[in-house]
Amino acid sequence: MTAQGDAINANRATSIDSDQIAAGEAPSMMLAARPSGSAEFRLAVACARHPASSVRVVAAAHESIDWALFVRVARRHGIASLAVDALLQADVAVPEALERMARRRGRAALRQAGEALRLQDLLAAAGVAALFLKGPSLAQRAFGTIGSRDAVDIDVAVAPHAVAAAWSVLSTAGYIAESPRRRLSGAALRTFLAVAKDSFHRHATSGAIVELHWRLSDDLVDPAIPDPTTWRGVEVAPGRALATLGDDTLFTYLCVHGAAHGWARLKWLADIGALLIDSDDGGVRYWRAAQTAGADRAVASALMLADRLLAIDPPRGFVAPHSWRLRALLALSSRTMMAGGGARELASTPYRGWVEFAAKLLIAPTLRSLVPTLRRLAISSEDVGTLALPAGCIWLYPLLRVPMLVVRRQRRARLRLSAIRTRSAAS
Repeated sequence: MTAQGDAINANRATSIDSDQIAAGEAPSMMLAARPSGSAEFRLAVACARHPASSVRVVAAAHESIDWALFVRVARRHGIASLAVDALLQADVAVPEALERMARRRGRAALRQAGEALRLQDLLAAAGVAALFLKGPSLAQRAFGTIGSRDAVDIDVAVAPHAVAAAWSVLSTAGYIAESPRRRLSGAALRTFLAVAKDSFHRHATSGAIVELHWRLSDDLVDPAIPDPTTWRGVEVAPGRALATLGDDTLFTYLCVHGAAHGWARLKWLADIGALLIDSDDGGVRYWRAAQTAGADRAVASALMLADRLLAIDPPRGFVAPHSWRLRALLALSSRTMMAGGGARELASTPYRGWVEFAAKLLIAPTLRSLVPTLRRLAISSEDVGTLALPAGCIWLYPLLRVPMLVVRRQRRARLRLSAIRTRSAAS
């Protein structure tokens, strides 16, 4: 891209606001959020493109930047390493706090890659085929280096019939199950697998987190783990590869995941942008595969946000679906991304669950695909993991949903109060 083209795109990325989007006044191909949350958010957007445009980064950095706020925005959006690389490339001074954060994230990514390889070996020895989603394999695939992408946990996917065996492997490997908190079997296990798509495990000493999936996403028409013959290997260490999704399925999955969470983090859009730039046809094959998979709205939202924010052209032949739900999703994503100038975590707001619930409704390809979401509203996986009711008593879960929720919230409130009192006493 020429310097003149970069400048045009830099200007283009500030021309439409979220109120225009909500009112349907923006052009059909530009119905995404403009990076207007704050100067710091605009700089974060410029840094999230890989490879970064130095013209856009320099233009954004020349605004009046509160660098402490920028560091918080980069942390909240999971782009610390990308931001450091982009600022260095543009010859912009890197805040020391951001540099430290990126180094920590880089070391954590290396440890995570090593742990993922260890778990892959342990699961294979137990006869369990394991697929790794996002994390080190995605960082290597999209950005060429493991340390370029922030990741909190290791996402591993196995077939539903292998879940119990995988839980045993994780337990032997030093992981403590936090959801479900008890070993399930029979009707309780079947119910848990139906109402949840993953379980949560934390290593007793290192604190490493594993999310074990048995479905990709309930927001897909077909949420099943693909056949292992379609997986591909991504080398994350010399001679060592992690199994991950084939490119077409990976792209659709990432778009659906980001859209289902209201595109709350720029790092998810950065993944999409990097894969589009790296594709040999500008993403044409990805868009066609998404249409075949029934994920039009979710993937369209990703392509339009990548166009609007990252200045990455949509695939040739892409026509955005004419849908009020797509417009609503993009407006919702705009507000979510830029909350608190781009620094406020969705989890810290009282409407976190409602944002994600609304996003899921907006991208649902069919009425039938809403069944898992509605089932989760009626039956909490936490309740199943806690109570483990026998087959004849499953009907009690919806009745206990609200009382159990109240109990959990009261317990969490007591724990927070206890922590505050402990800190006060210590000071």
